[in-house]
Amino acid sequence: MLEQNEFMNLSKMNFDISEEQAMVLEQVDRACREFRPIEDKCYLEHRINDQVRPFFAKAHLLGLPTSRKYGDGQGADMMTYALAVERIGREGTGVRTFFSVHMALGQMTIQHWGTEEQKAKYLPPATRGDAVLAFGLTEPNAGSDPASLTTYFEEKGGKYYLTGQKMWISLGSTAKYILVFAYPKGKREGMCGFIMDTSTPGYKAEIIPHKLGLPTADTSTVYLDKAEVAKEDMLGPPGKGMSVALSGLMNGRLSVAAGCVGVIQDCLDEAVRYAGVRFQHGKLIGKHQLVQRHIGLMSMNLDAAKLLLLKAAFIKQKYEEDPKNRALMEATDLACTKAKYFAANASFDAANRAVQVFGANGYSLENRPARHLADSRVTMIYEGANEILEQKMALGSLGKSFEAYS
Repeated sequence: MLEQNEFMNLSKMNFDISEEQAMVLEQVDRACREFRPIEDKCYLEHRINDQVRPFFAKAHLLGLPTSRKYGDGQGADMMTYALAVERIGREGTGVRTFFSVHMALGQMTIQHWGTEEQKAKYLPPATRGDAVLAFGLTEPNAGSDPASLTTYFEEKGGKYYLTGQKMWISLGSTAKYILVFAYPKGKREGMCGFIMDTSTPGYKAEIIPHKLGLPTADTSTVYLDKAEVAKEDMLGPPGKGMSVALSGLMNGRLSVAAGCVGVIQDCLDEAVRYAGVRFQHGKLIGKHQLVQRHIGLMSMNLDAAKLLLLKAAFIKQKYEEDPKNRALMEATDLACTKAKYFAANASFDAANRAVQVFGANGYSLENRPARHLADSRVTMIYEGANEILEQKMALGSLGKSFEAYS
């Protein structure tokens, strides 16, 4: 019979990080601290930060989740990757968006679905930062409903030619290669994924101006006019483009959730710092109960978002190790959905509360809470709008027979 203290040895749950993880996270933290002045300057000048790629390539951080077999891949597991992107998220959603698209939507999707030839061709330059990856799914009339996209492809002379328009494509003007999704011409089924070189004739990208936030990030509209793709660059089996796209979005949601946890942390840090130096009514504002309420709620939401993130990363790692396990895939999808939904909403709430703690000074982009407020709003839209994710979470309990669009 077990003694009471022996029960402590039965649990496998462990919130500690290994020495190897600590080394990686220290490397990420050091790079982020050095990079912050560069991002600050670009943000206040309202221009795209073109130093993200070369800076983090030099720090060997552009291939974190990719196998060491490919270029500068670091072979990090999902937990390490999530913790690294969380730290990067503190530097701003614009910076983190680069990592989410280039690594989660790009590298992780190719690594999961690509042929060995595709992996050997595209992953080494991506991990080294020699080639940026983008993800072209969203269209002007196909956002939350990717099945309604109108981009189509024709097969001719052993090649594919894609025509259509993609919108709100992060890194669309920066990328060397883009994952594009299209239907066969004249059909509404059999979607396929492709890896396209953006230098091909017929590819054109225009940066979208006047965004609410993310001034340092490249967000573009992409036009395809019979843009060519080689026969061997179809990504995934023919007709399985929707599965490829949805798996990419699942990767993206984990990455967005991680970055949003970082935003919450930075907002909390900024609010605590300011509450400790700002005097009003004869005392530090940190001593005022209503200011304490803002800080207390941010702290609670940070813990809740972090726990959902860690759970999602834990399940995702199990799925990575057993990719044919349908039950694990569905569990991962649901866990990433919950983590992304909660963290995105909590990050916007944290930014709003931090701005309130700063008062009038919080309305200035000179201060970090204002930037987080403008930038975090998009996280409740991309990689799954709130309303879509609420439905997905409900179906996790009700079952798929309750799908609204079935």
